[in-house]
Amino acid sequence: MRNPSAVAGLSGTWRGELVDEHGTSEAFTLIRDASSDAAVAGRFLFFVTRHVSPTGVKLLEAANESFVALIGPYYHPGEEAEVVTVLEGMRRGTVIEGTFHTRLPGWRDSIRSGRFTARRADGANKAA
Repeated sequence: MRNPSAVAGLSGTWRGELVDEHGTSEAFTLIRDASSDAAVAGRFLFFVTRHVSPTGVKLLEAANESFVALIGPYYHPGEEAEVVTVLEGMRRGTVIEGTFHTRLPGWRDSIRSGRFTARRADGANKAA
């Protein structure tokens, strides 16, 4: 279920870091278009380091402060495979944080998991 005001609260550019269970970190950018077309589709644009091309993200669920998003599938050079990543997070003002799990499509077990945090990098829609 998507709450329109919750989706709008995720608009803008978010810059953050994924830190996996081994302490390995990757910088990422998450961009949410504020246009009405993007809100209907619940789409984002996701970028992980310079080695992964911009990849589509689908917002699966959004409440006033929480969200679940599915990234990919995308080719991850560190895994040498196509993968999907699920973000489960909370938004508080200009910060989002939570957990992530990366899996091979069709596999149940995670091949990588950890925590993420990001901060809004622009002035788009700062409503709580």
